[in-house]
Amino acid sequence: MFSFSTLRITVTLLLMFVCSVASARTEAIKGKRYTLSPQHGPWMVMAAALRDVPEERRTKTGMTAWEAADQLVYELRRQGIPAYTYLQNMEVADVSGRTADKDTRKYIARHEAIAVLAGSFPSADDELAQRVLKYLKNDFHPEFLDNQANGGLLARIPGRKAPLARAHMTTNPLMPASEVKRRTVDPLVQKLNSGEEFSLTRNKGKYSLKIATFRGNSIVQTEFSQSEKAAKHFEKFFGSNLDESANSAWELTQALRSARKLGYDEDIEAYVFHDRYESYVTVGSFDSPQDPRLIAMARRFRAKEVPNQRGDMVMIAEAFTIPRNVRPGQQPDKYWLFDTVPTLVSVP
Repeated sequence: MFSFSTLRITVTLLLMFVCSVASARTEAIKGKRYTLSPQHGPWMVMAAALRDVPEERRTKTGMTAWEAADQLVYELRRQGIPAYTYLQNMEVADVSGRTADKDTRKYIARHEAIAVLAGSFPSADDELAQRVLKYLKNDFHPEFLDNQANGGLLARIPGRKAPLARAHMTTNPLMPASEVKRRTVDPLVQKLNSGEEFSLTRNKGKYSLKIATFRGNSIVQTEFSQSEKAAKHFEKFFGSNLDESANSAWELTQALRSARKLGYDEDIEAYVFHDRYESYVTVGSFDSPQDPRLIAMARRFRAKEVPNQRGDMVMIAEAFTIPRNVRPGQQPDKYWLFDTVPTLVSVP
């Protein structure tokens, strides 16, 4: 019979295998300090926060907080888990109040501590992140803590044997909240875009221009083989109900990239992106919002002001049709309307 203990051993062995593979790529040099930078994350495991033992309780052989932090980082890296140190400086806050002889408005809000952060994950719910977190909380025992001469730098939790039982998910403290939000990947969104040949996630620039947005769910059938390929991709996640917005966005991306074959002057570098609520198409790859090519592209796709039958000027969205030139009285085989105003988006 497959028992719970057997399952736990299997999961532990799987994690050890992942770590052993990663260890071949994770540097671990004893005595070297690995410092946190804004490039790590956005999500990490807060393994421990270490503070120096007060002088009256420190032994002659006891480790300082920095020594213990560096050693913990080293042992984590030996397991194939990239880890870093980060100095949490003392913060002083103000409160109202005054005694007869002195001002009591200032107090210490946070003591200086050395944080040890591990891993670099796209989201807090990332599967590997959760496995690493569970391993640190329940099964990881740093060797240097077994030596009582090093001192007691980590507080024990009643009923929990593992010294890192307080480990938890957190964001990189050096990364701005806006950047954390931009880089955090929804697991479902990650899956939705993983099989796309021209996914926006494969764009090598920092920005792209969103020109068409598709929303709404319905069942769609099409005779085009390209659409059938898209249907298989989304059927994997949505079952037999193909998301029409995702299909339309995918088809437009393919059409723009093959525009010359459809009678247009040039092919257009287009990308597609899907999230939980909509799909959209972008064009171009830019490193700066001030890129002249981006401005020209925005003018090209934005709605144009034209007179209506009464002579009033109205904004009409640009369209992409197959074929390009449609005879009077006939309907195009395919057509898409672009957004009235293109929008700059960051590449995920």
